[in-house]
Amino acid sequence: MINEFGVVLISGMSNGAVYAMMAVGMALVYGVSKVFNFAYGSFYSLGGYLAFLLFASKLAYPLVFACAIPALFAIGLGTERLVLRPLRRKKDWEMLVVMSTLGLALFLDNLYLALFGPFVKALPPLFEAKLGFGAIVMSVQDIAVFFISIAIVIGVWLFLNRTRQGLAMQAVAQDMVGAEIVGIPKDRIFAYTFAISTVLVGLSGILLAPKYFVSNFGGWDILIKAWVITAFGGMGSIMGAVYAAFILGIIEALVGWQFGFTWTMVAWFTVLVIIFIVRPQGLLGRWG
Repeated sequence: MINEFGVVLISGMSNGAVYAMMAVGMALVYGVSKVFNFAYGSFYSLGGYLAFLLFASKLAYPLVFACAIPALFAIGLGTERLVLRPLRRKKDWEMLVVMSTLGLALFLDNLYLALFGPFVKALPPLFEAKLGFGAIVMSVQDIAVFFISIAIVIGVWLFLNRTRQGLAMQAVAQDMVGAEIVGIPKDRIFAYTFAISTVLVGLSGILLAPKYFVSNFGGWDILIKAWVITAFGGMGSIMGAVYAAFILGIIEALVGWQFGFTWTMVAWFTVLVIIFIVRPQGLLGRWG
């Protein structure tokens, strides 16, 4: 029993770390643009499929990450400049962006179906070894995913708080008009924010693919999870998203262990409703 609980807890923390990385990307985009990106889950699948193609080319995981990160950044940058930027020149651009990202999600999902077929794709684990501590036997895969995800989240936090570009993103998130008045290039900030969020969710897809596989319509579950975590933590709050991701990741593992994984989303939404009743703005959110 202790062994099972320990393994489940570690698995929940590992998933929570990846969910934190994933939710930080969504919170970043919403915080800067105040727009919900419906294609977010499709970019999660994109990361998994990109890793699948790189593995087919006989590349090891370090090279997979080295190739995937700039590719995901370039795709995110190109999507923002070709699809989203022209819409911001129009009236009521927020709704146009929402509808366009929804259409982009449907387009990408059907593109994956055409290119890769309807069957799921599997990725090998980063590590296959296990570690034993007394009665608890831990997967090195879960430990590695946990530390990789935490390192990436810390890197994003340092970028936002220690670099000129990151501080400019925060300025746009706090006051878009004021940031533009003082000379901050709004278009470039939007582009970089979208590209960084694409990298974060794409890496999440790579890290979770060995456990949950890659499918052409699997991004919708991830989209819902990312939204629940972001809403739970407080829309646009980076630290709130991190805390919420770990809480919900552990809840998911415990509920799946005791009742089956078909009940995990029920548990997530139950917790979300409770937090909305107790604190409608989320854990670290503020009224706007």
